[in-house]
Amino acid sequence: MAIVERQKVLIYATYRGRLLVFDEPDFPDVELQVPGGTVDPGEAVLAAAQREFCEETGLPCPDQMNLLATVLYDFHKNDGLHRHHRSFFHAPLKPPLAETWEHYENFADGGEEPILFRFSWMNIAEAGDKLGYGMNQLLDRIPK
Repeated sequence: MAIVERQKVLIYATYRGRLLVFDEPDFPDVELQVPGGTVDPGEAVLAAAQREFCEETGLPCPDQMNLLATVLYDFHKNDGLHRHHRSFFHAPLKPPLAETWEHYENFADGGEEPILFRFSWMNIAEAGDKLGYGMNQLLDRIPK
């Protein structure tokens, strides 16, 4: 069985004690997520986190992005085992910020059509129960 390995970044963006999350209104079966994506070949992990945050949210790059840890996340798909080397970052955001907004991800991994993301803020403890795809792995490392 082949192992597909990728380097990924995930960003825990926080504001007033809450976590930035999004869903995909056009794909109701897709679970709740945090901003993130794939590190391009030759790209620094921090640069990838900054790029992915801006591309996905439509917000300016945060002043501060702190690496929490890098962990392995394995899952199976039809083509075999996928192994993500996930670097989690914490980005404390500054006002003004909307309570909710929508933004199109125009640079989807794999060249798909733009995808509509709907952003909102969620209590961090609640997010631990609702985030999909193992994205809740390091919520306990977000500084209080």
